[in-house]
Amino acid sequence: MGRSCLPAERLEQLTDLSYYVAEVANLPHDKNFPYVGSSAFAHKGGIHVAAMLKTERSYQHIDPALVGNQRRTLVSELSGRGNVLDKSNQLGLDVSSEQAREVLAKIKSLEALGQDQITRSAGVYF
Repeated sequence: MGRSCLPAERLEQLTDLSYYVAEVANLPHDKNFPYVGSSAFAHKGGIHVAAMLKTERSYQHIDPALVGNQRRTLVSELSGRGNVLDKSNQLGLDVSSEQAREVLAKIKSLEALGQDQITRSAGVYF
């Protein structure tokens, strides 16, 4: 609206401030908070992530760093190869396109089994 409210360098502290306020108020920090929540810049769907990786502004209204947050790429049954490659890159792993396809196929097959089947096959019981 053309009005300066905070200096830009202070805006970068918004996410930290939000976590601080939640801690002082003894409340959990809501991951769905706009701008400052951990899911505010999270991307999951394969086509969505592919488009976002080509042009971040297509799915992010601002650069998350402007408010002290960061982009997250999630990997699930809805993912595409780009999700696995981007997540691998974020973790500092060198993964080929073929390896990403294999990982994605395994993730999708495990998701199809459901949580009970996964924990039983891993020998984990809750």
